[in-house]
Amino acid sequence: MHRQFTSLLLAGCLCCTAANVIPTATLSSHALTIVACVKKASVSKDTIAVGESVKIELEWSTGAKQDLIFTSDNADVASVDGSGTITGVSAGSAVITIKHTGTVGTDKQLTVTVSGDETPSTVYNTSEMTLGMKLKINDTIHYDGKNTGFVANIVNTKGSYDLAFINEKDYVLPFDAELVGNLAGNFYIAPEIEGITYLDGRTLKSGDIIDRSTHLLCYDYEIKSAAKSTTYAYPVFLPEYYGKYIGEGEIRVNTVDSEKKLIVLESADVTTVKGDVNGDGSFAVSDAVAFSKWLMNDDSGSAENMSSADLNDDGKLNVFDLVLMRNALREQEN
Repeated sequence: MHRQFTSLLLAGCLCCTAANVIPTATLSSHALTIVACVKKASVSKDTIAVGESVKIELEWSTGAKQDLIFTSDNADVASVDGSGTITGVSAGSAVITIKHTGTVGTDKQLTVTVSGDETPSTVYNTSEMTLGMKLKINDTIHYDGKNTGFVANIVNTKGSYDLAFINEKDYVLPFDAELVGNLAGNFYIAPEIEGITYLDGRTLKSGDIIDRSTHLLCYDYEIKSAAKSTTYAYPVFLPEYYGKYIGEGEIRVNTVDSEKKLIVLESADVTTVKGDVNGDGSFAVSDAVAFSKWLMNDDSGSAENMSSADLNDDGKLNVFDLVLMRNALREQEN
């Protein structure tokens, strides 16, 4: 024992001395592997329907993921497969255990209730979704790789949109909602939650007043300012857009053209001349011509301020207003 200790001491001293004389040799070492473990396990809904399947969502720590073993303490109520998909079998409760195959990490458990009264959630492929579709809480939107609905713009109470990248991960709805737009591959989703007021733009008519805090649902209609020639394609016209694109003050509906799918809005801070259809600041024969063409669905006329054509103030634009226009022009000429 004494001899071995002395040898080790001498070896250590020699190594230190040699370090000052010869270059340090490159020493081989084993790479350190960090093994990840499951930090949290959850499902999108705690109560599922008989025959319904839900995927366990896992939150991992940093590192190389281990293989997992999923088991159910009551497979007659809820079964679970090797990928972590739970399926309701019959009414009751079951505890699902997630076990790590390695030595790192502790087991995780979650309880799932199966009910015969629960309505199964629906999985929608993005390419099959249609405008106006009603969606329920816990329904799943799945991107099926057909270049439709890869991003969801979800209206929020802050007056803007939250984004969900469906092409990266399925989106499970936390609320009832409606699909109100599909623009350039992006979905626009209007959730039914407290703090958001919607108005269906397709129900508007000339002269209607719009609350500036309202989210205007345009679907496949476009919005146009009565004072500008630019049109805006926004499936949901957010409250901030009224001041940005239309103007300040009271927001009124100028016209709604169902055939062209166009909603023209105007603001109270824009002074309009009665009969000034083309928006040039005066009432002349050219306005009567433009209004006449508009009545005949002729796009060649300039009609920037159509609500000014309502000369009898009945909230309707028709041939009676055109007659009043012509009479007024005659009087003006005389």
